[in-house]
This record gives sequence, structure tokens and C-alpha cells, in this order.
Amino acid sequence: MSPMPTRDQILGVRGSLRTSGTWYAGALAVGVVLERAGYYLWFEQPVFKGQAPDVVLLFIAFAFALACWLVLDARPVAPRMLMAFLAAMALAWIVHLALYRVHDDAFKYTALLYIPVLVMLALKPLRLKEAWGAVLAYAWATTGLLVSVRCLEMVGLLAPKAQVASTIAFDEERYFLPLNDLLGIDGRWPGPFGHNGDTAMMGGLLIVIAIAHWTRASWIFLPFGAITLLITSGRASMGAVAAGLIIMAMFTSSGPIDRVSRRVRVVLGTAALALGAWFMYSWRAGLTGRDVIWPAFIELWHTSPWIGVGGSGIAASVGISETSRQLTQTFLHAHSLYIDELARYGVLGFVTQFGALAIGVVIAAMAARRGRPGPLGVLVAYFVTGITEPRNFWISPTVTGFLVILMVVTAAASLQDGADDAPTSGVPRSKAPAKGLSS
Repeated sequence: MSPMPTRDQILGVRGSLRTSGTWYAGALAVGVVLERAGYYLWFEQPVFKGQAPDVVLLFIAFAFALACWLVLDARPVAPRMLMAFLAAMALAWIVHLALYRVHDDAFKYTALLYIPVLVMLALKPLRLKEAWGAVLAYAWATTGLLVSVRCLEMVGLLAPKAQVASTIAFDEERYFLPLNDLLGIDGRWPGPFGHNGDTAMMGGLLIVIAIAHWTRASWIFLPFGAITLLITSGRASMGAVAAGLIIMAMFTSSGPIDRVSRRVRVVLGTAALALGAWFMYSWRAGLTGRDVIWPAFIELWHTSPWIGVGGSGIAASVGISETSRQLTQTFLHAHSLYIDELARYGVLGFVTQFGALAIGVVIAAMAARRGRPGPLGVLVAYFVTGITEPRNFWISPTVTGFLVILMVVTAAASLQDGADDAPTSGVPRSKAPAKGLSS
């Protein structure tokens, strides 16, 4: 039997709950990953009041996070820049909610949690080490989900997501998959995030997080992130990892790379990013059909440029050519975060959402200029992956959307004076602080 916790241990946990925001932010970070697990493992199986497990799991995580937030001692509200970002994200949510209603699009009850999450972060913002603690909780949860799902598939307790034979043949012919035969995977691994492209993105983000905030856990995140990239062969995600690492190398103020002049690093890094962008755009998108999918959705956007057509409008695809209609109705999303947003919610949705995100990027860029480029590196990696897939719907807290918010919160925390000295828990600090390209 496990020994009962001592009085000192109980008091230590109570003290930690009162002083550390990692508890509530970490609960939210784990919750958005568990939401994906529930969606993948028990797709639309009602378990409580007609709600599916993904909805229930996220509400449970939010309830725990809210309890931790209420126990947390009061602290100064978010600084102006962070408050502006959170307010802009709230405005974008309100606009999208209105557009959802205009288009008669359905959304889950988890949408009701979006504003409360923003309020929690605004009224009791995270200190730097608390924010990175929540990021580590997110990375651990993501790694755990990737590994557990693959292990269950290998022992026959879980069937991989079904893929049509033509898709498997296409992937095996055109993608580099060195480990898949050894691991018994047909085609590219779909993984637990719904699509091989989305699963690849999560593996890539694990790599960038591991480098951005180096801890002992990075030795776990790096190999599992790399293996995930290999078995999904997410080319956009591989490019996104490279872009994120280049950004961090350009602005870091720690490690051997800091011996090179920042001006030299910025010049070389900018050239590398430009070369990568040229390579991406010169590589024919038709390898995966985007050279015809993107124009079809842009044509659909032109039918309602200001407010878009919504998900229902994509399903109907009225007012466009028959060729474009077949494409939009077949794929139902634009295979691009940016084009998909325009088609669904028009200029109004696009400007409010990406205007809010632009504020977040500015905050992360300010932190990068001070030698803490980790949040900017993660954000850049995410936005690069969005070029080829619609990685997020902004109406609810999601596994990618919450990470974006968390990275901006982390960047804002790093801009505050004395952030490094802020207490983060009731347990003793490590004698060797985490080091990375951002820490």
C-alpha cells in the first residue's frame, strides 16, 4: 500500500495551489489534449446528457481548473498588451458566434468555455515559470496520448483510423515512410488527432517546445516528436519545425549560438526562411491537390466575401462552377487555415481573428527581441503548418488554439520585470534551472 501523505506534504500542496497558477493553466492544457482523446476514442458516443466524451472531458478539466483558479491568491491583472490580446480574442469569439448563428452552423457546448478561459488568464495571469509549467503539462499529455494510442494499436486493443486503399497507396508511393513497415502501419499514420497532417503537426510542436524550454523532459519529447513526424511524413510540419528553430536561433541569448552576432544570425535566418518559403511555393501543390482545392474555395468565398458562407454554405456550395462545387463538397475544408477562414466567415471573421492573433505575435516578437524567442518559435511553427491545413476552429478551446494563447501568455510573462524571480510552487526549486533557446 502507498504511504499516506504526510501533514507537511498536504500543507505543501495547499500552499502550491494558493501561489502557483500552473495548477489551473496545466489543467486547461491537459484538458484540451484529453478532449482530442475523447473525440478519437469514443467519437460522438453520448455518455452524459447526450454529450460525447470529448465535451464531458473538457468540462471536467475546466471545472478542476476553475477550482484551482479560485483557490489561487489574488494577483495583479494582466499587463496592457496581454489584456489587449485577450480582449481581441474575446471580440473575435463574439464575431464568430454571431457568424455561426447567421450561417446556422452548429457548435459544441465547449464553446461556452472560451470566454471564461480568457477571463481566468486576464484576472490571474501566469508568471513565467508557471506558464512554462503549463506548457510542459501540455507536452507531457500530448506525448502520452501519441504513445498510448500507438501502443494500443500495436497490441490489437485499438483499431487504427480506417483509410481507403487508394489513399494508402498514394501515401506509400509519394511519401518517405522509413519506419512504417517496421511498425506495421499502412500508409501514413493517422494518429489520435484525426488526420495524419494534424498528428504530424503535434509531433512537430513537441520538438519546438522541447528546444524552446530545455528540461530533462526534452529528451522524451524530442524522439517521440521526431518519430511522429517520420510515421506521418508531414512535410508542412517538418518545414514548420525548421522555421520555428530558425526563429529561435535568430534571437536567442543563451547557448553557444549566442556567440554569433545577432545581426549575423538575423540576416542568415531571414535568408534561410526566404529560401524555405520559395521552395514551398515552387513545389507544386498538386502533389496533394491543393492547386485545385484552394482556387475552388476562393471562388466560393467570392460569393459572400464579407461574412463568408459558413460550414452550411460549403456543404451547399451555391453560385460556383460545377468543377469547384465537386471539390468543395468533397473536401468540406480548404486545406488551409487562412483560405478556410475566409471562405467560412469572410473578411469580418478573418480580420477579427487574425487581427487578434497579430497582437499575440507582436507580444511574442517583443519577448524574442529580449532574448526569449521560444513562444515566437512555437507560434511561427503553428502558423506555418496552417498554410496547408485548417488546424483550428476558434469557437471553442482546442488543442492548438489553447497552445497559441498559452504561448502569448508565456511571452507576456517574460516581458514582466522580475519574472524569473517569481515563485511558482510550494515545492523547492531545482538547483539547475531549465535551459533552452528561450529559457
